[in-house]
Amino acid sequence: MAIQERDVDKNNIPRERYRDNNGRKYLWVVLASVLSTLGLVAAGFWLYQRLASRDAIAPVTTVSPSISPTIEPPAASPLPSVGIQPDQFVQPALGNKAQVELTAVRRVLGAPDEVTVEMRINRLSDNVGGSDIISPGSTTARNPITNETYYAVDVLNRSSGSTSLYQLSRGQPKEAYVVLNVPAGINTIDIFVENTGVFRNVPIADASANPVSRMAPAPPAPINTAPISPVPQSQVPYSTASAPRSNVGIQPGQFVQPALGTKAQVELLSVKRVADPELRTRDVVNVQMRVRRLATDNIVGSDIISVGGTTARNPVTSETYEAVDLLNRSTGNVSLYLLRPQASGDAYVWLRVPEGTNTLDIYIPETQAFKNVPISN
Repeated sequence: MAIQERDVDKNNIPRERYRDNNGRKYLWVVLASVLSTLGLVAAGFWLYQRLASRDAIAPVTTVSPSISPTIEPPAASPLPSVGIQPDQFVQPALGNKAQVELTAVRRVLGAPDEVTVEMRINRLSDNVGGSDIISPGSTTARNPITNETYYAVDVLNRSSGSTSLYQLSRGQPKEAYVVLNVPAGINTIDIFVENTGVFRNVPIADASANPVSRMAPAPPAPINTAPISPVPQSQVPYSTASAPRSNVGIQPGQFVQPALGTKAQVELLSVKRVADPELRTRDVVNVQMRVRRLATDNIVGSDIISVGGTTARNPVTSETYEAVDLLNRSTGNVSLYLLRPQASGDAYVWLRVPEGTNTLDIYIPETQAFKNVPISN
């Protein structure tokens, strides 16, 4: 019996080992499966994180350099700004008997410390006397920041003469000017005109600026190539006969201004450069004009235009030019009393104007100013 039991035990040993081996194999298989599953899950999670991080990063876009368009500067204005506009600076004068308007305040070309102040004087009242006078030469200016005062450069030669309201008709303003000594770098000044309210914070324009014209610009005059006949040296008295018009430099009707209020008008016939017979130079300009009586009545003996008192000014440098010889190189006075209504008298005056000056502002007594008159050679 013992032998049989041993035999049975021997037969059972391999089966138990086989069962143990199978259990271990199954355990390893399960463990490997779990590890593989975990590996796949981990790999999937890692791959998900990588994709998510790529989506979070904005793609880099290569931007080609853009070429900015070329911006051309604006075209220059044919009329530069003058710093002030019409009717911008107007003040009463002589107790509301008159009105003064600034028409231009600008630097003088070639003289950075000089400023030209141009003004227009209007008579407003009928009750004026001989003492109602405005003298542009007495004009001063002040620095609104430092209170420094600036005076005229030359009262006699760099300013227009005094304006008497008694000789000025209503509705017929008179142009005037003065050159002040204002240091360079000052861009704004307070201007004090005699017997006139104060002009505050007036801007100073550059020397290249021209005053704003209230009238349409005159057409350019054609160039006349015909030879210029010599001007007679003898004094020619004015007459009511019509003198031949000159077509050199200016056109008929181009420069006409009222005079003595509305009693007369003055027209420039020619402004041309001639030779000085004594000095043999060409620094003389012959100004020929026609004075026409318009009024039919209310003409008195004092209604006179003194042609010899004509002056001119360089619109660029503000230099003033006067007559060469009041007795021998001008026709003297033109009296409206000696002219019939609508009749005219021709007159002339020689002015000393340096060579190289091609344009003038011409001031004839009792007449509105002629601006930017070309000189014919």
